[in-house]
Amino acid sequence: MHPERQRLIRSLFDEYIEMYASRDERLTTRFSRNFSGYAGSSDQLVTDRDEWIRITLLDFSQVPQRIGIEMLDIALQDLADDVVAVTAFFHIHLPFPEAVLAQETARLVLVFRREADAWMIAHSGISIPFGLAGHGEVYPMRRLEERNRELEALVEARTQALKEANDALDAHRAHLEEDVRLRTADLIVAKEAAEVANRAKSTFLATVSNELRTPMNAIMGMNSLARTRATDPEVIKRLTVVDQASQHLLSIIDRILDISNLEAERLTLDCHDFRLGCVLDSLIDMLKTRVAGKGLQLHIEVVPEAWELSLLGDSLRLAQILQSLVDNAVKFTEQGMIALRLRLNERVPGCVQLRFEIQDSGIGIASKDIKRLFSLFEQGDGSSTRKYSGTGLGLVISKRLAQLMGGDIHVVSEPGVGSTFSLTVQLKRTACQPA
Repeated sequence: MHPERQRLIRSLFDEYIEMYASRDERLTTRFSRNFSGYAGSSDQLVTDRDEWIRITLLDFSQVPQRIGIEMLDIALQDLADDVVAVTAFFHIHLPFPEAVLAQETARLVLVFRREADAWMIAHSGISIPFGLAGHGEVYPMRRLEERNRELEALVEARTQALKEANDALDAHRAHLEEDVRLRTADLIVAKEAAEVANRAKSTFLATVSNELRTPMNAIMGMNSLARTRATDPEVIKRLTVVDQASQHLLSIIDRILDISNLEAERLTLDCHDFRLGCVLDSLIDMLKTRVAGKGLQLHIEVVPEAWELSLLGDSLRLAQILQSLVDNAVKFTEQGMIALRLRLNERVPGCVQLRFEIQDSGIGIASKDIKRLFSLFEQGDGSSTRKYSGTGLGLVISKRLAQLMGGDIHVVSEPGVGSTFSLTVQLKRTACQPA
């Protein structure tokens, strides 16, 4: 707003305030013929100039003495070239022994409009706390006092209700805290008992597995000796069946021993120097035999430098993981192909990450069953009539062994299309070639 215009409007406003404070009836001559205003803080809009003058004169007659106005803030705003709004906040001090309104903030909105050569008041809205009373009361002292007492009683009642609610909340919180404390103690006891039971189970499985291995080795040894001395073809055939069943049973015992040691955190890797090509040769020879037996196609993609790579790690456990993945791929594939891929990635100096992929065109796995693959004693198909047998331990052991080697196992699969298992392990390079 232009400084000159600002000074003009401020002088008009100050003149209005002075007339209102001194109860000067000349103020009524400043209202525009096209006037509108709100009486006090009520919702009643007065659009008749004569009615507004009547309300103003009634105000002046009820409190004819000068009133005090303590200005707090004021803002001027241009609405148009000939229209300006003024918003002011102030305290009203009435000339009574108990100035009820003295600490209440009133708001006044004035709109000045230039008409001919004079600035007239086109709109007025004064908001006084609790509003104007009916029946001609402009400053309803009695009603204000009653309202004050009502508010005090309401505040006291709500304060008491809030105190009671807080007391109830404190009591409920204390009850919850005690309940949580007791349940936490129960959970700790239950957790400790479960850990003790789990350790006892793992110890029992490890002990039983070791105890079973001794007689199984004796059975297999005696069966092998008997088969070498047998001459009857039917006897040799039956002894061969016994040998195959014994080998299968021994592999189950070994897996139970592995899982019990893993759960008891007693399984450690036997790290030694080895040539990766030796592991690959054995794996591929076994894979070729298995694939040929089922009439499947075999695809092998191994980076050339992998064959002569010298590494430090547990070659037997690495071979165990790969054999388990290959066994599953062949077992669940009736036709199509099996693919073995190997890529190298040297992310850390002195170390190499091996990434194996075993892909098959078998039955595939539903997305809802993939998580179950790595759960103890479960297969993707958990029904009692499933076609494929197994303990469900192979993938669990393989995944945990891979994690011990700084890697993991992931699977991507689609029912009816096939599966791809990805194995990653990270091993150190060695300077010398293993014997």
